[in-house]
Amino acid sequence: MMIAFKNNRPFLQTGHCVISDYDVDWMEQVLLEAAQDAGTTLPCSREVAQAVMLYLENECPLHAVPLDYLFNRIRKMLEEVGLPLIASHLRSQTPPVEISLDSLAGEAPLPLFFYTRLDSQLKDLRRMGLTTYHFSGKKRCSLVLGCRRRACPTQRRALAELDAFLSRAS
Repeated sequence: MMIAFKNNRPFLQTGHCVISDYDVDWMEQVLLEAAQDAGTTLPCSREVAQAVMLYLENECPLHAVPLDYLFNRIRKMLEEVGLPLIASHLRSQTPPVEISLDSLAGEAPLPLFFYTRLDSQLKDLRRMGLTTYHFSGKKRCSLVLGCRRRACPTQRRALAELDAFLSRAS
């Protein structure tokens, strides 16, 4: 027997993109980044993130919430509960988009084509308003790009090149 719960959260809208896959962990991370940027801590970050999600799931009348609108509401809420410093450092950001590097390397196994395709994909995502990424499959990708089956100096060089590219691209 399987139990399914309906997700009542509204979509997040940024540019021409609509996002449905976001959760309390993402919201907590956003709040913790704001606190860190403000040079302070937010010991109740999980509870604040859960309160935001509870509002979105149960009280928000909109089916799609513009991302800037959501973050302006969160800033206002933080100011009202006595956290104006954190509110001033809160920046609007999208939930992370998963980019499967090993899958992309399987489609374009030569480094020149792989990096061109990855760069194009990142530009397309930015154009849609998506700015936060999570890259998966780095080790497998470096094996494909290095034409190797297991770790070796060539694979490690391919992994270092991949890491350097990703740090410049992010």
